[in-house]
Amino acid sequence: MSVDFALKDINRKRDISYPFILVISLIIALVVFLIHFTTSIGLNTFINYNFNNPYYFLGGISIVFTDFTTLIIALMLVLAFVIVIIITSTLITTKKRDIAIMKAVGSIPIRIYHFYLTEVYLVFLIGFILGLIFGFISYGLFSLIMTIIGFPILFQIDFLYIPILFVSCLLGIYFVPGVILRKIGTRGIIKSFSKDIPYDYDASKGLTFVPKWLSKIGFNFKISIINTIRRKGEFKRYIVVFSIISLILFTLTLGMFVLGNSSQEWVKKSQNENVIIIGHQDVIENYALMYDMFSNPNLLITNENINFLDPQYLFKYSDIEALGNFSEIEAMDHRLISFFNVEERDGYHCYEDGGCYLVGEDRRALIPIMGVNSTNLIQDFELEGNYIEIPYDDIFIGDGLAYNFFEYAFDQRIYIEEIGHQFSVNGVIIDTFYSGFGGYIDLGFLQSQLNFTLDEINILLIKIKFDTFNDFKPVLESFIQGNLGLDFNFLSLEVPFENNVNYINSIILYPGFIILIMVIISIISLYNYQKGGIMDKAKDFLIMRAIGTKYKFIKRIMFFEALYIIIPSLSLSLGIGMILNSLILLQRTYLPHISIPFTIIGIFLLIFLFFNYLSLFPILKKIKKFTIKDFDIY
Repeated sequence: MSVDFALKDINRKRDISYPFILVISLIIALVVFLIHFTTSIGLNTFINYNFNNPYYFLGGISIVFTDFTTLIIALMLVLAFVIVIIITSTLITTKKRDIAIMKAVGSIPIRIYHFYLTEVYLVFLIGFILGLIFGFISYGLFSLIMTIIGFPILFQIDFLYIPILFVSCLLGIYFVPGVILRKIGTRGIIKSFSKDIPYDYDASKGLTFVPKWLSKIGFNFKISIINTIRRKGEFKRYIVVFSIISLILFTLTLGMFVLGNSSQEWVKKSQNENVIIIGHQDVIENYALMYDMFSNPNLLITNENINFLDPQYLFKYSDIEALGNFSEIEAMDHRLISFFNVEERDGYHCYEDGGCYLVGEDRRALIPIMGVNSTNLIQDFELEGNYIEIPYDDIFIGDGLAYNFFEYAFDQRIYIEEIGHQFSVNGVIIDTFYSGFGGYIDLGFLQSQLNFTLDEINILLIKIKFDTFNDFKPVLESFIQGNLGLDFNFLSLEVPFENNVNYINSIILYPGFIILIMVIISIISLYNYQKGGIMDKAKDFLIMRAIGTKYKFIKRIMFFEALYIIIPSLSLSLGIGMILNSLILLQRTYLPHISIPFTIIGIFLLIFLFFNYLSLFPILKKIKKFTIKDFDIY
């Protein structure tokens, strides 16, 4: 009976019900699209990806981006939840008159409650299902278009966030619109006829300090304050929605700025610019590709591709040390690299209260280990731990290895089978080489353990001065082949450096895309707030026009009403956004200048003010068409 009544009432009041269903469908479709858009670029920690490169984007930069996108998805879920609750609560408000009539003819309150709560759930379910369908179709078309233009993206159905949103909305509807419905059922019949304006509203009641102070600025401010207080229910709803939208916009913009700058700086520190590698042709080609693994999910270099310790790949550093005499060269970094089988060793992790427990799962992996001279390192790695000065028994590891191979890297050890030695982790670096799944130990120690002389290496990195490479190339090639042989050459690392920087830039487009969507939603929300209750506003404005008020004053009043939404919402988003970013994002990244957050809020304020002003023209044009004949006189 309740379902039959609800379906008939939805159809009977379709001019009210259908727009509510449409709004729920659109917000659900938007959330579904954004969740799958996030998973498509590999930033959802709950999705398993089947790439050829199992190390793809699993290091420290990935963790920061994953934390950021998880925060954005959480805020989007909150926004969708709030909008669903507000829409369903508003739907209940529109039923006040019907509920009063049903009570007047003797309907039992509990039956009325079941009728209209069922209707609210049906509106939600229809909107949610349509939103899922729209979301999947829109993302399917998006992925198809991206594949056609040469950017294939992953499509996997989310089984975490969408169920969370669905269940939370079911519970929220029961506890919020359900409570409102029960309160309406206990009111008197006459009181139930009032809609958004409270039945006990008293226009003669004095204003509190802030509204009173604003109303003294001028007549337009006073009327806008009175209109806002009279429609305080609608005002509160829009404050909540617009605050969340503003919070998402602020977090996205600040995150895009901070993550972009920080990630690019980390890549620069890991690879450095104007770096050239010297070695056997096979070695330098594979070495460069191992940097490309950071941004290429289909690229994987292993010991099956190359044996770095093959005697034909080795050369003596003393044979090429004279390169340091060339004025074009700023620094030289000689290394010995190879793949080694490593094991995770257990350790004890202790808390501040003194409790300790054993950690470690005896993981095994085949990873590149480099012997380096810490005093000659060309890179200026972003470091967690001690300064890079590698003793014999210590190792520095990449962030990918630290966060995926260990539970607590600094409390554990790593064992290298081929040299039969166990190392303590002395530092963790953000490294793009092999996606951060590499290790660095002392060069002399590695040479001695492999029974090499202290002069044998297979890689030499040099950093040359800016704008000298083209002129220096023939000289460098002649020197290398004259001292090492025709099979040896050089290769610039600029291409993999640019590939990795461009990859970071492409990921930064993700928040930019959502910012565009959220700005559009913000503008629509402002317009709907101005448009809301237009019949009541038109009555007031017709009276004002009858006593000689000009349209420009009416326009100002409506502008100020929206201003009371914009300024508090942006202020709340600034405060809450700074706290969220500090707790989740800014712990790992470089802190921006204090002026950046305020500049972002200032820009959004100007954008919203501009579109708020533009939105008044179509609304005012519609108001001008109203006459006294359009309104009921009772």
